[in-house]
Amino acid sequence: MAGLARPMQHAVNNMVMVMQANMDSVLASLPPEDKAAVRLTRAAQAARDMEGLVRAFLRLGRPEERSAVDSGRFFGTVQPLLALVVGRPLTVESAATATVAPRRPAVDLALVEAFAGAKALPRSTPPKARLDGTVLEVNWPLPEGSAAALAEAGIGAESAGEVTRLLLPAA
Repeated sequence: MAGLARPMQHAVNNMVMVMQANMDSVLASLPPEDKAAVRLTRAAQAARDMEGLVRAFLRLGRPEERSAVDSGRFFGTVQPLLALVVGRPLTVESAATATVAPRRPAVDLALVEAFAGAKALPRSTPPKARLDGTVLEVNWPLPEGSAAALAEAGIGAESAGEVTRLLLPAA
């Protein structure tokens, strides 16, 4: 799987780039209020969303790497997959960013396990995540067994009632 992740990601990038360029070309020739323009705009956004999700998924199969990255940029790359795990709209707030050095894909997989805890929230409570530097705070408790995966990936976890603070590995 690890050997296919990069070539697959490259193929997806090429496909999305071709789709996007063609949609942009057609959109430029249509008035913005045209029904076809509205549909193409939605299709272009769906293509970008799909690209983000596929990239996040394919990263799970890549060989381990650890490099310094902005926490906002890191969270942005894994967010499509986490939103899929949550299973409903995820509200994300970014108060501040910092440089982190996540062990990938271990950190991505551990966050997937932690974000599965949002499924236990009542329907009346929307899932929320707040990034503040190296701290990612979520409004649900960790699911059983996810604390071990977080610790193994180098992510600290602090729970206080219904709030969990995940401490991403600083660079």
